Amino acid sequence: MQFRVNARPSCRRISTLLPLAALVAAPLAVHGADLAHGQPVQMSGVVTEIVLDDFAHQTSRVEYHLDDAQSGRHATLRFDGAPPQGLHTGTRLSVTGFAGDDGTILLAADSASTQTTQSTSLATQTATTQSTAAEVVSGVQNTIVIIANFTNATVTSTPSQIQNIMFSDPTGHSIDALFRETSFGNVGFSGQVAGPFVINYSTASACDYASWANAADAAATAAGVNLSSYPRRLYVMPSTEMSVCGADGAGQVGGSPSRSWVFNYAVNDVYAHELGHNLNMAHASSPTNEYGDASDDMSVSGYNLRHFNAPHMEQMGWMPPGNIATVTQSGTYTVAALELSPSQAPAPQILKVLKADTGDYYYFSYRQPLGFDSGLLAGYFNRVHVHKYAGNYSSYNTYRLALLDDASVFSDATNAITVTQMSHASDRATVKIQFGSSGTCQRATPVVALSPSIQSAYPGSRLAYTLSLTNKDNSYCAASTFSLANVVPSGWTGSMSPATLSLSPGATGSATLSVTSSATAAAATYTAQVNVSDSASTTHSASTSVAYVVQTATCTRSAPVIAFTPTSRSGYGGSSQSYAVSITNKDSSNCSASTLSLGRVIPSGWSASLSPTTLSLSPGATSSVAFTVTSPSNAAAATYSVQVNTTDPASTTHSASAGASDLVLAQADTQAPSTPAGLTASVSKRTNVSLKWGGATDKIGVAGYEVWRNGVRVAVATTTAYAETLAGSTYTYYVVAYDAAGNRSSASNSVTVKIK
Repeated sequence: MQFRVNARPSCRRISTLLPLAALVAAPLAVHGADLAHGQPVQMSGVVTEIVLDDFAHQTSRVEYHLDDAQSGRHATLRFDGAPPQGLHTGTRLSVTGFAGDDGTILLAADSASTQTTQSTSLATQTATTQSTAAEVVSGVQNTIVIIANFTNATVTSTPSQIQNIMFSDPTGHSIDALFRETSFGNVGFSGQVAGPFVINYSTASACDYASWANAADAAATAAGVNLSSYPRRLYVMPSTEMSVCGADGAGQVGGSPSRSWVFNYAVNDVYAHELGHNLNMAHASSPTNEYGDASDDMSVSGYNLRHFNAPHMEQMGWMPPGNIATVTQSGTYTVAALELSPSQAPAPQILKVLKADTGDYYYFSYRQPLGFDSGLLAGYFNRVHVHKYAGNYSSYNTYRLALLDDASVFSDATNAITVTQMSHASDRATVKIQFGSSGTCQRATPVVALSPSIQSAYPGSRLAYTLSLTNKDNSYCAASTFSLANVVPSGWTGSMSPATLSLSPGATGSATLSVTSSATAAAATYTAQVNVSDSASTTHSASTSVAYVVQTATCTRSAPVIAFTPTSRSGYGGSSQSYAVSITNKDSSNCSASTLSLGRVIPSGWSASLSPTTLSLSPGATSSVAFTVTSPSNAAAATYSVQVNTTDPASTTHSASAGASDLVLAQADTQAPSTPAGLTASVSKRTNVSLKWGGATDKIGVAGYEVWRNGVRVAVATTTAYAETLAGSTYTYYVVAYDAAGNRSSASNSVTVKIK
């Protein structure tokens, strides 16, 4: 296997001497108590950079681990402020700091320094193609995927399902196939899935993904797997750890061998994302969102697998230098679809323009629904993508700034750069790139549309259509006023509201077309039209039309449809359960609205509420009511049925009943949780009291803990720890566990502290 990445300095040294005040890019803070009790420590080793991705909350965090190969020591580095610049996987460090209780080394960033030999030339290029290229990330990445279950949680996907996701999907949509396609054959993933193995951790364990991986490695080795054959290691672990670690997945940034972790294992692009980190890619962002560029697998998860964006294609060296053009002069340029094979592309596939004020580059590319990119969001097609990127290093995110369609403009006033998409075809787009501030207004035909495109009604009925109008002038034009006029059949009436729209270039406005048919109109399909004009520019002429269908069918009444959500509930005797019940009027469209009365059927001795108890529904309309039932506290464990019915004094056809939602009950929970044990207390900074205790157990589940001080309940905690700041005095604490039914345990042992 070959694996080459962009060269970086191999040796950087950091010397840190002062204690730490706060942890950056990780969830824990460093308190004064940590420093007061920390012991001075020195350590030398190699850094590993890990990114933890919390897609659900659109956030990520970075952790740095230091490993000494000679002593076998491992520590997590925690910095006061931002980590030193240039700190990446493979960096060699010697550090002096304070040892934390959790295997961390606390470091003062203000005394840290790094030495790098990297330099970036910002000289303007005059050639039409760039003269140098990033080293190609290439070769088959031999990968072992290890499924690791906890003692009380398992991965529900089978090894064969994960094998398909990674290597052998029968539809051709594996992670291996994705990388081979998007890298133009430079990179693939080959390997096997091992496990599942049970490692000696549970869902009560703290987030320690490195130790989990070590345990999984040991289990795989014991099963006969030769891990030395696999420089890429991916760990699939129970999804419960998404909440424990606050992440869907995690990935080592660069390095070989490398590790990645997948907790949200049913989502394919989580695998692609974390393996992208292994290959040195950072996130595909927008200016306001860490994962805001959904055109790239390095964005948020949950989308179809898709190619990587233009900056990442250059970073990985997958786009040949001859297909990347650096533009330095005003002119009209063609950019070919990014998905095309470079040997078949009719033009450069990436255009770059220097952003002189920062040294970054703008990247312009064009995407089409080809191969894996067929799964891209439709809004990304036929449009030029505008990205910003600082350079070919793992610490730099790419940023999608804009999506252009024909006549759309991207402008950078600071650097006097204007880019306009002039036209597009199935395999290329044409853009006009202009340097300097002397822009020229270019008028364009506006885009106008009416929705819905067709509606039906009886003679004499009024129908409304929504008009959307977009000004396609470029950004150098002033705002324009568009006049809107309607044309309807003879004997009909029509109106526009408003009758004019004032729009700036690129802006979209809306108006309403109202059409009333003649009371004597025959059954047929008619056309209504809107004409757009501008007295100041003949280019601003456009029109569009819709269909109005006059119908004469008779009214046909039908029984309404009743549906429960959910279809079943379960709880204890005396509990209340709620359902959303939807009612749909199934009368034919030419019927008038109906008023339905709602009733309910429940077991004897139960109570229920239904709100509202009447509904007025037009044909085809659906509305929901809230239905809550309460069982008696002495209800026996059994399956019961509840029901909602409808009646209508004006039509017996509207009598219907449905639901029959099953309610499985058990006797009320009267058993108290076990007594919390091992309550301890400590005092820091003379006034800060910290309590810790052992968790209680309950047959259903512990809901929380009451904290009592000097015989008075002062707080409720959902974890097994509590802290507060008090004035000088003597205080005695104990804790009590409680469950959802309100049962409370006996008091724990008492502890007494004295605040001076």
